[in-house]
Amino acid sequence: MEKFGLCNEMLWPKDASCAFSFCFDLDGDTIWNNKTRKIPLGESFIKSRSVGLYGPRKGADHLLDIMAKYRLKATFFVPGDIAARYPEVLSRIVDMGHEVAHHGYFHEDSYGDTVEKQIDVIERSQNVFERVVGRRAVGFRCTASLLPETEKILYEDKNTLYVSAGGRDDEQCRFIQVNGHETQAVLIPTRVELDDYIETVFNHYPPIPVGLPGISAYEDVLSNFIHELNGAARFGNAVTSAFHPQLSGSPGKSMIIEKLCQYIVSNEKIWCATCEEIALWWKKNHKLGSEEGGGGDE
Repeated sequence: MEKFGLCNEMLWPKDASCAFSFCFDLDGDTIWNNKTRKIPLGESFIKSRSVGLYGPRKGADHLLDIMAKYRLKATFFVPGDIAARYPEVLSRIVDMGHEVAHHGYFHEDSYGDTVEKQIDVIERSQNVFERVVGRRAVGFRCTASLLPETEKILYEDKNTLYVSAGGRDDEQCRFIQVNGHETQAVLIPTRVELDDYIETVFNHYPPIPVGLPGISAYEDVLSNFIHELNGAARFGNAVTSAFHPQLSGSPGKSMIIEKLCQYIVSNEKIWCATCEEIALWWKKNHKLGSEEGGGGDE
């Protein structure tokens, strides 16, 4: 096995030094509905919900055009509710060669307190995906914690390929462990530094972010993203973004994404692929039970 860099990680396809996936969380208005539901008369906060709805109505198409221009593929994590309400958007995503993956049903902050309730949330979304795009999702970016029993069922399911999740101690792909048992599902790390919500979201009420410090300069946001990719290449990592079409798909912010695409296609050290492609490549080159494939509980 070929080695590279400070972490002695294997080379990725085309001798790239790192793997990166453009990941877009197509949340729509689910998060805003969840937030305003907790506020008196929150259902009347049309502006807040419209921020989210910009994603499936406009932002996603802007991003799809950019991805097509640079011939790059992405993974879209979509709540089942949004997939059911905007099937035409999902059809365009799949028809253009991108991946659709699981992101809860209503972007819940809880899937329930029993295994049965949690599995039901997952299956409701999978049923929508089967109906709308003709296949179940093989990847997950869960919006809430799962019980260990649920994790074991999900991560040992032969149809589950990977989980995209964040953690300060995760920089490499690995097989996910549940209660010390190594499952066959691959973890692909997501870095908070590659989350546009951290640097570019703004709403007066409910206040997002709390304290309303303002939106970062676009040049700084782009620079931060590029630095993270350079760091991934230096250490041989795999990393994904958490970009949101309701933000990154706007006319101004989409220029950040376009310039990031320009940087990626000009940098042979970066292999840009869908999460499914990254997980399949990594799994092909690592075996369960090996030292390289191990890691702590997800």
